Amino acid sequence: MRYVSLPNGIPDASVLGLGCAAMMGSVGRRESLAALAAASDAGINFFDTARSYGYGASEGLLGEFFQSSARRGQVVLCTKFGILPAEHSWRRTVKPLARGVLKLFPSLRGAARKQAGQLASANQFSAAVLRASLETSLRELKTDYVDLLLMHAAPIGVLARQDLLEELARLIAEGKVRMAGISGELDVIAAALEQRPPVLQTAQFACNLANFGFLDRIAHIQAHTKAQPGVFLVANHPFGGAVGIAESRRRIAALSDASELSAELRAKLDPADPLLLPEVVLSAILVGTGIGAVIPAMIQPHHLKSNCRAIVECRFTPAELAQIRRALTSGSV
Repeated sequence: MRYVSLPNGIPDASVLGLGCAAMMGSVGRRESLAALAAASDAGINFFDTARSYGYGASEGLLGEFFQSSARRGQVVLCTKFGILPAEHSWRRTVKPLARGVLKLFPSLRGAARKQAGQLASANQFSAAVLRASLETSLRELKTDYVDLLLMHAAPIGVLARQDLLEELARLIAEGKVRMAGISGELDVIAAALEQRPPVLQTAQFACNLANFGFLDRIAHIQAHTKAQPGVFLVANHPFGGAVGIAESRRRIAALSDASELSAELRAKLDPADPLLLPEVVLSAILVGTGIGAVIPAMIQPHHLKSNCRAIVECRFTPAELAQIRRALTSGSV
């Protein structure tokens, strides 16, 4: 595994993190714990959760796992606030039924996530909610600090909320948070990078083949921003879900006919190779873009293994990955 250095006493983070949104939600306890163990054994130490993930139970599972394994000091835990989970009574009634339905009809996962999101309470951004949410997260995670705390799916207006930004700074001063940041839509992330509130040192956003052009915007912003300490950029949703995977396979297969690519590079783009998709997607996100880590959901062991191999054994050079990114963002494929 490859790692990236982080400030404020945070351990070096694996560039491949584990997204924990499904844990204790669409994925049950046993499968979730197995995924955590497999990721840890593979050298992954960056785990991304939120107060709302798993209907509010994802953090508790991570806390149990890392307390029992005595690995807390070696891992990077990221959680979020701003979306409150659904009520406990609803979770107890619906979760077991929902998991059974999703096993029979996996195509319904997207609709289930949307419905669960509607039942949660989003846009909960106040200093009081921030502190209360963090205290709950610390209890659930069985720790006295989190490495990264993000505003979850934040609207652009939070960047002007001095009370919220000051409360984040106080939590850092108290040692309960080591690094604060924001997650949100691309326009929110762009505004955060342009305005650069000093307390926001990390940003997380969706990055996949459908929006690779945003990487150019990030590079432009960074090139024209006054010298400041860098922001730790984290990409999520790299494969874009089931629909995104199918579209990504189609676009990568079309690269074999892209005249702007060298013949040598086109020869490496074998659509029959099962590792081609994760190698192109993950490495094109991570190499030469300024993005420090990417966090797919890797509950299934074969997904974890192929993603780890794609990171460690990528067949493409940085120059070739730059060519691939240009071809994928130019609209020629």
